[in-house]
Amino acid sequence: MNKTGVVLTKSGRVQGFIEEGVESYKGIPYAKAPIGDLRFREPQSKEKWDEIRDCTQFGPIAPQHQNDDPKIELPEDEDCLFLNIWTPASDNKKRPVMVWIHGGGFFIGAGSRPRSDGAKLASYGNVVVVSFNYRIGALGFLNLPGIPPNLGIQDQILALKWIKENIEVFGGNPDNVTIFGESAGGQSVAILLAIPSSKDLFHRAIIQSGNANPKNFEPKRSIDGGKEFIVKLGIDKENVDELRSVALEKIIATQKKIVGGILNVKSSPFWPWMDGKIIPEQPIEIIRKGDNHQVPVMIGYNENELGFLSEILNNSNVVKKKVILKFVRSSIQKDMMSKEDLEKLIVLYREILEKRYPDNPMLFWSEILSDSMFKIPIVRQLEAHATHQSKIYCYVFSYKSPKFGFALHTFEIPFVFNTIDKNDAAEGAVEISEESKKLTNIMMNTWITFARTGNPDNEKIPKWLGYNLEKRSVMKLSVNPELIETNDDPLLKAWNGIL
Repeated sequence: MNKTGVVLTKSGRVQGFIEEGVESYKGIPYAKAPIGDLRFREPQSKEKWDEIRDCTQFGPIAPQHQNDDPKIELPEDEDCLFLNIWTPASDNKKRPVMVWIHGGGFFIGAGSRPRSDGAKLASYGNVVVVSFNYRIGALGFLNLPGIPPNLGIQDQILALKWIKENIEVFGGNPDNVTIFGESAGGQSVAILLAIPSSKDLFHRAIIQSGNANPKNFEPKRSIDGGKEFIVKLGIDKENVDELRSVALEKIIATQKKIVGGILNVKSSPFWPWMDGKIIPEQPIEIIRKGDNHQVPVMIGYNENELGFLSEILNNSNVVKKKVILKFVRSSIQKDMMSKEDLEKLIVLYREILEKRYPDNPMLFWSEILSDSMFKIPIVRQLEAHATHQSKIYCYVFSYKSPKFGFALHTFEIPFVFNTIDKNDAAEGAVEISEESKKLTNIMMNTWITFARTGNPDNEKIPKWLGYNLEKRSVMKLSVNPELIETNDDPLLKAWNGIL
């Protein structure tokens, strides 16, 4: 292993390794270990160290009940607040900085997943790429009196502060920082765009399959979840200090009982909530008033985020199909619409999509659920931004997956990082071909150009116009990219007055 030179940060000296011309620094602590008395406390800056810290291995990931496939092959530990840096050189070039915030429903995931390895992105774009872990699940988002709110978001803010103070010695520009994230990472970016405590910590924002939908941040479910959590642990609500001595395994097992699997993420209580302090009010309302950080924003979704649902339905017997559709109906209706509104949507979606995709008769179900969770809330956020900002861009990611036929949730990530060769997605979902390599170049150029200039326009795609309420222009990022005007889309208009 070829070591880098020693880099002096404000926290202490670090040394990483060089591979294929990129310097990698892994497992840099940006906060004190949130263990013992610091469990369920605000994150605190790490004390300065005197030794040269070896940063050639990722730090542990946040404790979680992994039900993802493939599993993250790294140890789990409460001492998880580490970040990772990939840079062409630790010099004085002041390159654009791209900070990745991982997804996973706020209860799984890590900044060290193979598909978000930043080496190729840093090399290709001559940028500095950073990722980090933050507390997730109950340890990061438990809502109980006596526990500071939204600790996972507070971790993210402290990580961004560390980056602002130290990234220059790694060849980055602290005055040109782009935050980008997918799913829960995209939700995090939406929150950071709005809240006061993240001011001046970044200068551009990319939201991938995330949004500021107010249903996501209502405090009731986190309050109810907090109560259920301590009841299951047998702790009196007046003695929350006892939580700091509960075995970690018991905490993770208890949250698993409450959350279940990733399909229940919409009802998970361990999620950011509007607390009046860290998240003072609904992020979407802050954006509607124009009080959010006025930075360029690129936000988008994948063409069929939950497309796996139609495949399951098409291959299910009558009994199983009935059970699944009952779950889907309740998932759509629960927070946002009446039974009558849903029936109107079903008729319209079925009529349009059965003509477009006659070989996939159940596709309209996955489209309705995907749109309710991703596309339509994203459109509402775009509408809020467009009232006050002009540098707003919307995309839809399209890829003909050899396994699913569409780009599902998370499928854009390996194209952004040029990690389509990593075994870190559903088996057979992505193949290495001339087409996928071309799409990788399109995605990397778009993300890098936006990070560099605040405008995603580049030579790999058609002229990209900003989003406005007249044309609602959306860039279809595919092997053959095109700019689409969506203002007359009947499936878009169908949601007016519903969501």
